[in-house]
Amino acid sequence: MEKKNLVAVLAIWTMSSITSTFCCGQSVKRVLFLGNSVWDYKGGVHQPFLGFCETAGLEFEAVSQMREHENAHGVEFLDFGRIPLSLPGVAGDERILSLIQSGGYDCVIVEARRSGYLLPEWVNIPDDRGSSIPFQENMEALGKIHRTIVESGGQTVLYMHPGLHTLERYRLPVAQIYERLHSGLEEMKIGGRRHRVILVPARFLWGDAVKKYGVEGWYANPGHGNALARYASGCMLYTYLTGEDPRENRFTGLPLDWDQAENSPVVQVPQEDADWIKSQVWLYYSTGGN
Repeated sequence: MEKKNLVAVLAIWTMSSITSTFCCGQSVKRVLFLGNSVWDYKGGVHQPFLGFCETAGLEFEAVSQMREHENAHGVEFLDFGRIPLSLPGVAGDERILSLIQSGGYDCVIVEARRSGYLLPEWVNIPDDRGSSIPFQENMEALGKIHRTIVESGGQTVLYMHPGLHTLERYRLPVAQIYERLHSGLEEMKIGGRRHRVILVPARFLWGDAVKKYGVEGWYANPGHGNALARYASGCMLYTYLTGEDPRENRFTGLPLDWDQAENSPVVQVPQEDADWIKSQVWLYYSTGGN
C-alpha cells in the first residue's frame, strides 16, 4: 500500500474489541483532541499517534483546541483552571461546542475528570487539584459533549486519564467510574438510537508500565508521562481507533519536544521496549469488548 502523507496539524475503557472499533481502515480523516496538558505536554501524544498511522499508510489529521500551536482554536482549558471536560461549565462552553460542530471531525477524543473530581467527597486524596463533583453532574457534562459529537457526525472516544503516580491506590476505583461513564454515554439515545463510544484504557497500560519501568522510568513529573509514556499512549490510540495490530507496525519514534526543530533527529524507542508496549496494547485491545 502506498504510504500517504499525514497532516500533523496538532494538538490528541470496558475496551473496544476488533469488531466494535468504529474507524477501521481509512474511514477516519480528522481527529480532534479535547483536553488539557494530558495531550499537549512536551510535544503531545498526537506525534506518535500520527507516526503509527503514517507507517501503516493511513491518512489522519490531528487537531487541537489549544491556542498556542498551528491550527489551534483558542479554547485553552487554563481558562477554566485546568479543569477537564466533565466540568459542566466547560462542557457547556459554546467555543468548545462550536469547535466540535464546525470541524467535520470523524472522532473526538475526550478525557474526564481525574481522581480528585471523580471520587466521592469523603475520600481523602492528597496532592490532587479540585474537589469532588457528584457522578451525575460529571455524566451530564460528558453527555452534552457526546451528544454534540454525535449530532455533528462524529464518534466519541473516552480516554481513561492515567492519573497521578502518587495516587496508585485509587487506580481501580477511578477506572470503575470511567466504566460507569462509558456505559452511561452508550445508553444515551441520540436521534432515536444509541451510539458506540470507544473506551481507551490508558490508565491500566500506564499502571503496567510503572511496574516494569518504575516511576522515574515512566513519569516526567507526578502528572505527566515522559516521551516513552507518550509514545505508548499514541500507540494505544492508534490501535483503538483503527483496529490495526500495533505489533505489525514498525514505528518506534519518540515525540519531539516543542522547543526542538521539526528537522531534529527522532530518537527511536529501543526495540525491546517498543515490542513490550505494542504487545500490552494489543493484549488489552484484543481481549476487551463491550
